[in-house]
This record gives sequence, C-alpha cells and structure tokens, in this order.
Amino acid sequence: MVSASVPNDTTFHPSTFILLGIPGMRDQHIWAAIPFCSMYILALIGNGTILYIITKERTLHEPMYLFLCLLSITDLVLCSTTLPKMLTIFWLKSHIISYQGCLTQMFFVHAIFATESAVLLAMAFDRYVAICCPLHYASILNAMVIGKIGLACVVRGLLFVFPFVILIERLPFCGHHIIPHTYCEHMGIAKLACASIRPNTIYGLTVALSVTGMDMVLIATSYALILRAVLRLPSKDAQFRAFSTCGAHICVILVFYVPAFFSFFAHRFGQQIPPHGIPLHVHTILGSLYFLVPPMLNPIIYAVKTKEFRDKLTKYGCWKKKLLFLNCSFQVLPQGTSMTGCNASQGHPSFFLLQGIPGMEDKHKWISIPFSSMYFVTILGNCTILFTISTERSLHKPMFLLLGMLALTDLGMSTTTIPKVLCIFWFDQSDISFEGCLVQLFFLHSISALQSAILMSMAFDRYVAICEPLRYATILSNSRIGLIGLVSLVRAVLLILPMPILLQQMPFHARHVIPTTYCEHMAVVKMVCVDTTVNRVYGLVVALLVAGVDISAIASSYVLIIRAVMRLSSKEAHQKAVNTCTTHICVMLISYTPSLFSFLTHRFGQGIPLHVHTILGSLYFLVPPMLNPIIYAVKTKEFRDKLTKYGCWKKKLVNIIHDQKPP
Repeated sequence: MVSASVPNDTTFHPSTFILLGIPGMRDQHIWAAIPFCSMYILALIGNGTILYIITKERTLHEPMYLFLCLLSITDLVLCSTTLPKMLTIFWLKSHIISYQGCLTQMFFVHAIFATESAVLLAMAFDRYVAICCPLHYASILNAMVIGKIGLACVVRGLLFVFPFVILIERLPFCGHHIIPHTYCEHMGIAKLACASIRPNTIYGLTVALSVTGMDMVLIATSYALILRAVLRLPSKDAQFRAFSTCGAHICVILVFYVPAFFSFFAHRFGQQIPPHGIPLHVHTILGSLYFLVPPMLNPIIYAVKTKEFRDKLTKYGCWKKKLLFLNCSFQVLPQGTSMTGCNASQGHPSFFLLQGIPGMEDKHKWISIPFSSMYFVTILGNCTILFTISTERSLHKPMFLLLGMLALTDLGMSTTTIPKVLCIFWFDQSDISFEGCLVQLFFLHSISALQSAILMSMAFDRYVAICEPLRYATILSNSRIGLIGLVSLVRAVLLILPMPILLQQMPFHARHVIPTTYCEHMAVVKMVCVDTTVNRVYGLVVALLVAGVDISAIASSYVLIIRAVMRLSSKEAHQKAVNTCTTHICVMLISYTPSLFSFLTHRFGQGIPLHVHTILGSLYFLVPPMLNPIIYAVKTKEFRDKLTKYGCWKKKLVNIIHDQKPP
C-alpha cells in the first residue's frame, strides 16, 4: 500500500495500485487459476495455429483469411494483456501493479477491444462483398486494401482510447488504491478518484456508442443486405452455400459482443439491480472470462465451420481426428442428395419404425420388467403427491404448489413415452404414424422445457424464502404461482412448436427406422434426406435458451442463497437454511444430468454404443419421475407428516427414513 507520508503522490498519482483478484474468493484463487490457465493455453495454441497455417498456405492468402489473421492477433494480444498478471495474482499473490503499468494495461485492453470490433466489422464487409458483389470481390478487396483496412482499425482504436489515459492522469487519488478486479479497466480506476469523474463517464459512454455501437449497426446493415441478396437467389442450394459462408462470422460476433456488453453495463448500472446490485465476484469472474472465452472459441469456430480452412488444417496429423470428431455434428448432406437415393418430392412417410434397443431385441421382454415396475412406481408416487397436496389445505403454499406442477410434468413426461416403449417390448408394435411421431416429439420436448422452467421457479422460491423471508408471502402469492406456471407452459409451447412444423415440410429417407424407443427431435432429423442445418441450429438455440438460461438462473439463485446463508451467525440457522434447499438440489441434479447426457450424445456421441444411448435415454423418462416423489417424501418434514396420515404409507415411510435425520 502507498505510504501516506508522501502527500503529493498520495493526492494525485499513487505509485501503485492493488488488484484484489476475485473479491470474496481469495481462498479459492489457486483453484480458479486452473480453468483460467487451461483456457489461456488453448487460446494461445488455437490462435497460434491459425496464424501458422495461414502464413504457410498460400492458397489461404485471401481477404477472408487475412482478416482471420488480424482477428487472431488481436485475440492473442487481448488475452496476453490481462492473463499473465491475473495468474500471478492467483498463484503468487502478487497483487501490486505500478501506476504506469496499470494505465498501460488499461490502454491496451480498451485499444485492442476497439481494434477487434473494427476487424469484425471489416469481416462483415468482406462477407457482404463476397455475396452481393462476387464479380468485383478481387478488385475491391485486394491485398493493399486489406492492409489499409487493418491499419485503419489499429489507428482508430489508438486514437479513441488514448484520451482515457489523459483523463485518468488529470484525476487526484486519495484514500485506498485497491481495484476490486483482476485487471485495470477505465471505470475501475476512475472510481478510485476523489474528484468528479463525469468527463470520464461521458467520454467512456461516447466511445462505446461511437465505436461499438457504430460497428454493430454497420454489421447489422451488412447482414440485412446479405439476407436480401440471398433470398433473391433462385436455388435453395445457392442460398444454403451463401448462408454457410457467414455462419462462423456470426458465431464469433455473438461470442465477442455479448460478454463485452455485460461488462460495460455492469460497471455503469450494476449497482442499480435489486436487491444489492450484481455481486462483485460475479462481475469480476465474468469480466475476466471475457478476455479468455472469445480468444479460445474463435479458432475452434473457424476450424469447425470453415471447410477450406479445415481441409488445410487436417494436413497436420495431430489435428485430424479431433477435427473429424468436432465436425461430425456439423456435417450435412448436400442439397438434394442422400445415401438412399432420396427424392425431395417424395414427402414424408406414413409411419416410422421404432427399433427399440438396438442389438438387444431378443431381451426386450426381460427389459420391460424394470421399465414397467418403475413406471408403476412413478404413477403411484406422483399421484400420491397430487392427491395429498390437493386435499391438505395447509400445503397450499408456493413450495408445494410448484411441487404439484413438477409431479404433473413427471406424469406427462413418462406417459408420453413409456406406454409405447412397453408396446414395443411386449407386443413388437414398432410402427408409429408420422403424425403420432411428431405429436410425441412435441409433447416430449415441450414438457421437458416446462419442467426446466418449474425447476427454475423452485430455485427462485428457495431464494425468496431464505433471502427475503419477510416478503415471501407477498412476492410468491398463490395467484402469482399460477401465473408462473402459465408463462412456463406458454414458453415451452412457443419454443417447441416450430420443431414439428419444420419436420413436416421435409422429405425423408426410404428407410424409416429410428434406432431408439421414442421419437426425439434429433433422431427424426437424422431421417431427413436434405439439408437439416435449420433444424439443427434451431434445436441448439432452443436448448441454450431453455436449459442454458434456466441453469444459469438456478446457479445465480444458489450463489445468492449461499451468500445469505454464510452471513447467518448461528450454525443451527445455517443447517435449517441448507436443509430447505437439499431436496430441490437433488431433484435438479436428477433431472438435468440425464437430459444433458441425451442432448450431447445425440450430437457428439457417435462413439457411444447405440444400445447404451437408448437405454439411458429411455431411463431419463423414468428415473427422475420415479425418484422425485420419494425424495420429497423423505426429505420434506411437513409433507412427510401429512403423508403419514394415510395409514398405508406410514410403515413404508418409517422404513425409508429409519436412518435419516429429519430436517
């Protein structure tokens, strides 16, 4: 810390700042360094590989790949500006950074960000010229023009960001010189000043709007013109090829701008988010990841999505198997072709054949025994929950109303699939009509999305109960619980409805055998004999919107709950608060783990045996619905007390909880 005996130095420019790291998590710094270091190594290897291959392969000396080189250079500089110092904080507890070093880091962080934003704009312009003016592409974007564009990107970044240094230099600093972050950022430094920082705030906002805002508007304009030009093409094959050339760039844009905007708005408006603003450790972790995730993902996106670059990359043996694995889920059949002589005019089949468990057809009858037993327990357990909650008025509370919704989705989920599964196992009735398959697909995924929303609502319920106990009854009234259920249902229906609609318009292979026990979106998509990029992308987007958003919200709820629990002075209060959450955590893990397994294996699990995938996928519709009632009956004292009023359950529950300490 700076000595207070040097008044001028203390008042104006301190000799050093102290970078705190991740506030509140200093004990975990060594562990946090592991993923940060791993991602940094991947970023260095990925971007270094891109630069090496483009410089070695003369056929890649084209505008698109020269811009990719510029992007890789900015990515390398961006992560190397912050990560080495961050790792010294985590590993060596070297928190001190000189005043000049801090300003230098701040200057490069913002200048490289502005440069990378300009490079992304130039890449959008490149795609516009390639698609809208293909005959003039070589003359408009020659090597000299590319060089001038690159120089303009760098100069613009330097000119816009240099005043940041001047604005910081004019500020006097007094009090502590601790920056609660892992790197020096303009607003992070300015907030330590003991004079007005209004000019800093206004200029920072002006730069953000004039640099990032203008770039995003121009990128959006480029893609609007590209979209208009593509839709005028007469051939669907030509439209697909045009869109595919833009896919990698769109992914990179999203990966770059989304975390950047989070960091920008969190610094300025994060304190205004109730109840106490964005927690410092959350802001710091996400802000630090911004310098790692885009540089790490950009090379992977281009290696997977760009065929010409991928072909050059596979010349280097160590990459070949990895790229084939990564690319397996992106490969699509060219328009109008298939392995089975598909004719695009043949439309959809009248029925599909559900194979059951591939390779184990002769054991179907034996396998049906555990399946039918679990289904019976599922119906009995969830119906008991619904009956108990509906008849006991004292259980008409938010927690138990949400539990009733969860029981309904469990019944819907298992009943959508298991009766047909048992028909296959017992009576060899493998055929299912085309319409029946789409109906099953729709209910399967919409109920899964609905269940995910209910689990998120249950996490919010626990957050309010622990963090806002005095306002619990007003925030979560019974009418509001009903509204939450309705919104969850509408969200699920609206997101899933396009899946069967898209499939209904497509031609299918002559062989209509689905190697599983139920109709699932990706399993049916694989039966289509034309390009299915739209289906695959939409399925991925829905998965990210549903599971991604819900899991993030659940994680955020439990972070806030843990923070609130840790502040409690009594260990007994700790225990009671934790006990109210354990049931929901168990249910959440049981629900999400098999669903994520099924989702990932459909896209990346070509090495997993079909029968293993099918059995585990089918058990997903049985194990969570069967276990959820048991978990709540065992772990929730209030519900257990009501349940034991019904004599037939009393002895069973006593046996189940014999060794369990009630909450």
